Amino acid sequence: MTRLWPPLALWLVCAAILGTVTGRVADWFVMTDELLYERLALSVDHLHSPIPHVHGVVVGSINQLYPLLLAAVFASRSVEQGLHFAHVLNALVMVSAAIPAYLLTLRITRSTWASVIAALLTVAVPWVVLSSFLLTEVVAYPAFLWALLAFHVTLTKPSPRNDLLASLALVVAVLARTQLVVLALALPSAILIVGSLRSHRTLWAVYAVGAVIGLGVVVTGHNVLGTYGSTTSGNPLPADLVPAFFSHLAAVAVGLGILPFVIGGAWLVRRDPFAVLGSATVLLLTLEVSSYDVRFGGGIVRDRYIFYIAPVFAIAFAAALSPWRRPGWQLAVPLAVLVLGLALAPLPVFEKFNVDTPVSVIDGYLRRELGGLSGARTFLVVVSVVAVALVVETGVLLGQRAALVLAVLALVLVTAETGYAFERLFRIDGTAGRPITVDPSHDLAWLDRAVGRTAGVTFFPFPTIAGDYFTDAAYWWDLEFWNASARWSAGIPGTFEWTPSTFPKQALRLDRLGRANFSNAGYVLQAVGDTRFHIAGTVLTNNRRAFLVKPEQPWRADWSTTGLYDDGWTRPGATAVVHVYPYPGQKKRVLRQVQVSAFAPEGVASRRFTVGSTQAVVRDNEVTVPVDVCVPRNAPGNIVVRVDGESSIPPDVRDIASAARPRTGGIQISRIYLSGQVDRRC
Repeated sequence: MTRLWPPLALWLVCAAILGTVTGRVADWFVMTDELLYERLALSVDHLHSPIPHVHGVVVGSINQLYPLLLAAVFASRSVEQGLHFAHVLNALVMVSAAIPAYLLTLRITRSTWASVIAALLTVAVPWVVLSSFLLTEVVAYPAFLWALLAFHVTLTKPSPRNDLLASLALVVAVLARTQLVVLALALPSAILIVGSLRSHRTLWAVYAVGAVIGLGVVVTGHNVLGTYGSTTSGNPLPADLVPAFFSHLAAVAVGLGILPFVIGGAWLVRRDPFAVLGSATVLLLTLEVSSYDVRFGGGIVRDRYIFYIAPVFAIAFAAALSPWRRPGWQLAVPLAVLVLGLALAPLPVFEKFNVDTPVSVIDGYLRRELGGLSGARTFLVVVSVVAVALVVETGVLLGQRAALVLAVLALVLVTAETGYAFERLFRIDGTAGRPITVDPSHDLAWLDRAVGRTAGVTFFPFPTIAGDYFTDAAYWWDLEFWNASARWSAGIPGTFEWTPSTFPKQALRLDRLGRANFSNAGYVLQAVGDTRFHIAGTVLTNNRRAFLVKPEQPWRADWSTTGLYDDGWTRPGATAVVHVYPYPGQKKRVLRQVQVSAFAPEGVASRRFTVGSTQAVVRDNEVTVPVDVCVPRNAPGNIVVRVDGESSIPPDVRDIASAARPRTGGIQISRIYLSGQVDRRC
């Protein structure tokens, strides 16, 4: 217990400090990642099952450890309350990485003060800003370090018990973040180099069982990486991998404030068990992330995926300080890596804090003050060379006191960078276009207030603002994120989904009488301007350009359209048709009244159109045309819409690709309303 109180005290103090900062965050920032983990957590609460579900469907998400943790704070609470508690809990969980970092350093150095330095560096890095969001990195960071600790224990003291503990730690790390499956190669690599293969029979048996299970998953047609299966496609060793490898290591070095990377990297050039394990981990994880970023990441160094190796250098840095021995030629290795990586680093500049690359917060300042990319690269290379010279000179001039000076300097630099990252996060509006510290739930959680958080609502995403892809997507992200009752997403496949395949959608189909192919319990939410179809039912409220409806059961549409663009604009030279369906139990032909409302495209003074037999002209304002239609008892009544002329109209926001393509059309059908009145026989 004597060994545990320092890291426990350190953890709680750091968690209290960080929690006061992350507790200020009151909105989402990373879509659709945060939405996914919130939905997974709420599904645990709704279904009382640890199996990952989204929209009521089992999904192949292996990262289930964090949603299980979140489920406890979202259970029986409003989303607003759950989000606040989650951000505070994030701080507590993420900085718990200080405990395994401390214990691992203590095993290596037997020095309490060196272990404190390693633990502080581990939780002071700029990547702790990620605890401000609902992301798996929160649990993956400490899980990674617990796995390294367990690996080191079995590497230095082989036994069946320690092999099993290492295997369990590996499983937990993978459940925390699938990406960490690469650790399954790090331990065998270290064992192979250290030369203790025969001492780990239990470990090899566990690996054999894992291989059999993995083979069974593949044989059944699934991917062992679940939703991350797509990352295995393509050439894993692309031509740009080598420069990306060094650039990724350079990003970690910058995030660490250079000194721990240089000194720790020099210490890792040895045959010490941790040096071997740490080097193998750094090599494998950097290769994995570099390969992913080159193939799928647009060439950006996404240090969010590689920051796990930062504590490896922090621990090695602390080990080099206790006892302090001035490094020699070994310093050339990390310096060469750093210089090469910085010379190739893209140093991207972003308007606001970028979650994928927290280290980039300093890029804008460097490029602005130092004459662009070349100047910033040169400055960082010079700083790296000076850092190495500082290490050498400090060792010569101060002797053993150099360890304390270097430790304090490293902590000051890293803490300052982290503080600046938080300042950037809070200073600029979030990705939702709102201050991240302002709670928007008063306006956005209206659905839960209307029906209760335990109710079930099926929502049909549809544009609410013409031609604005991200605004339309954010509208439905907000609706789902802030309302626990938003349980299912439905609509026409391939249109207005705005979330990836990890969010299953129900494909709606209507038969010739307007009957739907499925019916969910609860309520329906549709945009007021949805011109594709309308689910019949009683409108309970109209809020934020959407109707909340208590639908008739089983579901049916009282009208639908064909011939329009999927967002309600008329196509050039084409006719559109409004199909009005007979109501249940209708025995004869009846007369129904429909109102069709429309807008002209921007810049068009007037445009003539016809609805049924009624002609109208739309000018500056919305025009509504009432028309009667005769509806048979066993077929829809049809209203034809024709438009004279065409011009440029906003792009179709059905997906990101179509949102970038220009198109032409006639008018925008903004709303279709079917009167509940049934008139005489026609």
